[in-house]
Amino acid sequence: MGPGGHTEIHASRAALASALAVIALSAPAVATPPPADPTPGSTRAVQADALQSRETPASPDAEAAMRMARRAQRAFEHVRRSNFPRGPLVNPKCGEGIGRFCLVEGWDDDDWDPAPDVEEVVEERVALIAILDNAARIIPGDEWLTGQRVAYRLEAGRAEEALALLDSCRTDDAWCEALAGFVLHEDGRYTEAEVAFERALGRMSEEERCRWTALGPVLERRTRSRYERFACGSSPRRAVERSFWHLSDPLWIVPGLERRSEHLARRVRAALQADAASPWGMRWGDDLTEITLRFGWPAGWERARRRFVGSRTEELVWSHRLPGAQRFTVSRLGTEDDGPLWKLDEAETRTSWAPAFGEILELPHQVASFRRDGRRHVVAAFTWPDSLPPCDLESGLFLADAHGVTATSTGSGDGPLAVSEAREFTPATLVGLEARCEEGPGAARARTPLADGHPLLSDILLLDAGDASPPTLSEAVARARRDRTARAGEAVAVYWEWYGSPAPASALEVTLSLAREGKGFWRRALEWSGLAGSDTEQAGIRWLEAATSPGAAGRTVELRLPMLDEGLYRLTLQVVSPTHGTAESGIEIEVVPGPPPATAQPDATDGPQPQFVPDPTLPMQGADP
Repeated sequence: MGPGGHTEIHASRAALASALAVIALSAPAVATPPPADPTPGSTRAVQADALQSRETPASPDAEAAMRMARRAQRAFEHVRRSNFPRGPLVNPKCGEGIGRFCLVEGWDDDDWDPAPDVEEVVEERVALIAILDNAARIIPGDEWLTGQRVAYRLEAGRAEEALALLDSCRTDDAWCEALAGFVLHEDGRYTEAEVAFERALGRMSEEERCRWTALGPVLERRTRSRYERFACGSSPRRAVERSFWHLSDPLWIVPGLERRSEHLARRVRAALQADAASPWGMRWGDDLTEITLRFGWPAGWERARRRFVGSRTEELVWSHRLPGAQRFTVSRLGTEDDGPLWKLDEAETRTSWAPAFGEILELPHQVASFRRDGRRHVVAAFTWPDSLPPCDLESGLFLADAHGVTATSTGSGDGPLAVSEAREFTPATLVGLEARCEEGPGAARARTPLADGHPLLSDILLLDAGDASPPTLSEAVARARRDRTARAGEAVAVYWEWYGSPAPASALEVTLSLAREGKGFWRRALEWSGLAGSDTEQAGIRWLEAATSPGAAGRTVELRLPMLDEGLYRLTLQVVSPTHGTAESGIEIEVVPGPPPATAQPDATDGPQPQFVPDPTLPMQGADP
């Protein structure tokens, strides 16, 4: 601690003690009848950046109580700031400037763990809460006091006490409902928080509700400029907001829109700090509001010294977000741009959150679409990530569009799932597959666009190799591989369905081809120079199949992968019909390291092995290697 540090802390503690004594002596002299119900229309509008529009206390006792309460709040934040842990001597590199602040490398380091408050800070917080409570007895119903009493109780882990305090709030007060939503959300009770926030929004004016629900800083800059072209409160803007929060919901298997609730909780936090001393030791501004809306309230702070040229240093306040924070918001609103909609582990994210149910991982899976009764029938299989602890799982398969989930299938355990498109909805454009532990943290998900596909050809479903071809889709799903990985030389089976009507004396020309995706520059250069061959980069086989099967008949071919390099490959199925033309379907496969299973090893021969080995039990004609 620097020179004079102890003196400043003692002065702050004296301010806390003085405020407590003055307010306690004043309290008995003031009657505190319950506040009268406000007349219709008298509820003050809740400001987006500062909800604290209050009248000046009418009596000298009330003025003194408010002065002492504010003085005590400033003194506590000084004590807190003086007790921040000391970090290392740093020379940080600014990644993004936000007003007076800078996002630097390492501020979101997942290896950092928040330190618990020292005993002095814990004791002074208890004293501050007592001062605020006594001031509230003199000035009942004051919004600033109510907010601070709730916030510091929540910091102290006294969420139930904070909720009980809000029971005495006026029932039609938007601020009280917003505070209740804030407490419930921070306590991990997301569904209840949403209900409270909806009540709060319903009691605001149209202008204030628009400010509260504005997406603003959480959007990418280009997307934000498009969004803000819509008038505040207009139907197109509200539609965009509904779509944004639906797509940004961390888990569809969990009821509610938790990320939207987090956004509203951050609005409350910004309002609480707008007219109060902050841990940063500087006046609240638009920059701190943006940081709070984008990243939430810090998990902790450190004091560090920045080194300049020579021996000069400067003290910095360094805040950290919670470890495991992820980006759940969609990267764009429209579909006209390329690239994924979700980037959970984006390094330089626009906004992030660490939910109570823990970090969400990418779910290894495969999804395939088939047709039943004129509708798409989607099947999925997955494997629980090795990095997550084993547990009893609940899982779900979801079809959705930009506005909501249109069809759902849920299950227990890690078995395959299937869901059919609902007739009453527009065609789904997204498919989501999720799994999470029924108790405790642990969740994984996969969300991808759902392509229309060809009307006569299904998607490819990868199966484990077996002795017999599955005659039905349900039996094929039971043998579905849990993900889209395979090892070089491994035998796999491919299942698909053809929906074209058979024609007399006609045959289908079927081609399966495998090609490497995304060859790098050096690989292409080596192939061009003759220093590397391309024979293991692509392979294929073609055969003729009689088209006398009824519609929706399943086909299966078992093949053995060549000895491929590791990487991503595209397996493409092409079917040419004399009467229906050409149809294609494909799936991405990742070739991973490791030897193939012993049962899949090719027989030793003197000659070269074929790239694909079809199942000899299938009726085939004119097969080309």
